[in-house]
Amino acid sequence: MEALVLLAFLLSRRFQGFVTGPILRAAGVNYDLRKVDHYGIYDRFPFRVPLGEHGDVYDRYMIRILEMRESLKILRQAIDQLPEGDFIHPKAKIRNFKPPVGEAYARIEGPKGELGFHLISDGTTNPYRYRVRPPSFINLTLLEDMCLGLDLADVVIILGSIDIVLGEVDR
Repeated sequence: MEALVLLAFLLSRRFQGFVTGPILRAAGVNYDLRKVDHYGIYDRFPFRVPLGEHGDVYDRYMIRILEMRESLKILRQAIDQLPEGDFIHPKAKIRNFKPPVGEAYARIEGPKGELGFHLISDGTTNPYRYRVRPPSFINLTLLEDMCLGLDLADVVIILGSIDIVLGEVDR
């Protein structure tokens, strides 16, 4: 029952593009920012994006296990391709970085879904505005719809399968 409710919910127009990560992939939607946005050096490494079939608690659990295995494959490939020598030049200046005036949004695929960063710069070393879009906060909004008509014991298991971090939710 929970799987059908979740799948219908995730695929509804109301929440398209809203939820990402293991919750979406457990429902069978093939969407991974590392493959979609082609950021970093992920294009160098072949890896599989695991998908679920039902979107239920078991699928969300299995997606996370399979993603950890794929992450190990990516790490092994990255280690094999590391160049010799220093990674950061000893005279490189990391402090006093001044981004140009403007606005930017960047996102990465985190273990729980899209981790987004919004920055508004006035050209100084301190941003005018900086906001983080944490995946746990977004994923927690699904809890009510996922638990409708279920027992209280089911709520605990479903909440665990959403895999929230309370520090991200406390906003």
